[in-house]
Amino acid sequence: MRGSSTAEAEERRMWLRLTPDEQAALTAAGHLKVWQPGQVLALQGSPPSSVFVVLRGWVKVSATNYRGDDAPLAARGPSEIVGELGPISGLARTATMSAIDEVHTLVVTREKFVGVLRARPRITEEILRMAAIRLQQSDRLRLESGGPDFPQRLAAVLLELALQHESGQAGEQVELRFNQGELAGFARVSRSTLIRGLDELRKLGVVRTARQRITITQPLALRELAAGRPPPPPASQT
Repeated sequence: MRGSSTAEAEERRMWLRLTPDEQAALTAAGHLKVWQPGQVLALQGSPPSSVFVVLRGWVKVSATNYRGDDAPLAARGPSEIVGELGPISGLARTATMSAIDEVHTLVVTREKFVGVLRARPRITEEILRMAAIRLQQSDRLRLESGGPDFPQRLAAVLLELALQHESGQAGEQVELRFNQGELAGFARVSRSTLIRGLDELRKLGVVRTARQRITITQPLALRELAAGRPPPPPASQT
């Protein structure tokens, strides 16, 4: 994808950036819990009673606005921490977190989490680093969703979502764990408009769709589309 995308993805996986002693401290302070698909880890507006380290599976983060619309915000995967800012601020949850597939987490209560942070301030530094990266990604996603040409705009939105998910090498396929309704929310369009845009991208051979997921099959070609340039032909046609 982008030259720095894999490095940025690794920066966001905070658990991997912690030392063994820091991981052990959080593990000792928490307990393991398994969530089934669709199960809610924490509700928007609820007290920030726990922090979750995702060990396996994917968690969807979404929020409801004042009009009652449910908007997806992100998906968090293995080695990421979710729900960490509420326990630090003491404010109610600003988003709902739910399991996309079977999710295994380390659950640390707010009191124990704050205690670990006080004893090991470097963990706090890593949380700030992760929060800054996520804020930058969110800003880019909002920027990309405002372009005039929809296929180009959709390509840019998919590219930015892929950056959040990426864990492999540049050019590899990326599987996005969102359904079409959620993707329409990211792109700020109706579902019918999204379907037409996806159909165009499918015809170009850059995406493949299935229930609850969209696979970017040609990430480099998608990047060309996002930049407003014709994509190169697939490798099999060269």
